[in-house]
Amino acid sequence: MMHYKKGKNVEEELTKEQIPIECLPGQFLWMHVKGGSAIFNLVNYAKKALEAGEHRAVVWSGTGGGITKTISCAEIMKKDFELHQVTRVCYRKVEEYWDPQQEGLEQIVATRNIPSIHILMSLDELDPKTPGYQHSKTRTTFWLESDPTGAAKGGPRKGGNYFTGPQLKKKPNRNYEDDKSGPNANGGGRGDGGGKKGKNKNKGGKAPDEKGDKEPKRSEASGSGENKSKKTKNNENRQKAKEGGAGSKSEKASLESQPMELGE
Repeated sequence: MMHYKKGKNVEEELTKEQIPIECLPGQFLWMHVKGGSAIFNLVNYAKKALEAGEHRAVVWSGTGGGITKTISCAEIMKKDFELHQVTRVCYRKVEEYWDPQQEGLEQIVATRNIPSIHILMSLDELDPKTPGYQHSKTRTTFWLESDPTGAAKGGPRKGGNYFTGPQLKKKPNRNYEDDKSGPNANGGGRGDGGGKKGKNKNKGGKAPDEKGDKEPKRSEASGSGENKSKKTKNNENRQKAKEGGAGSKSEKASLESQPMELGE
């Protein structure tokens, strides 16, 4: 492709009749989401339309890089409204044109299928037997089957989540908060009295001396007191040196002022 230059892109035109949702209402708000769209502005516009009663249904459509934002907009809407949802995933055809840079070469047209998503959200009840139907207040079977604690069915959790709950196999020499029995209950594992740290204290096998191998550590209070006493001594020595210097100067001045006696 070194002799070609990227040309224009022609996307397949999408109309309301081409949305692959069977139970589309007669009137709905159609929101097109792109990769550079602002989620805050899109959601606020759709909320105002539903609150004002202008529309009873919203369709979110996104292609390529806008799919993740399309899903985010739909999930945010479900937090504020009780909506009935139908989701469809399909492909959209895009044609790329490559223009030749040398004579004798023909134009190349590359056809790509880009994934796209359409999400219908309606305030009115939809047929629950429709493929891809989902209610905003119910959870899918995936969460019901994969949650062993029973929290998805309305029951309380037994402790931890699906990945860190009590259903995991506990490994030896590890501390667990809820484990009141086992090798770690009486200070085992990695505590101060046992475990690796306790074994490594006397790694060389030498018993500690009665007097102690190390010198006693001086407390911060004693260290600060010694520093203060040293400073006071230094200040006293400096003051004495200054006084001695002043006395020698006065003696020199008195000797110079006295008249000298000449010998006979």
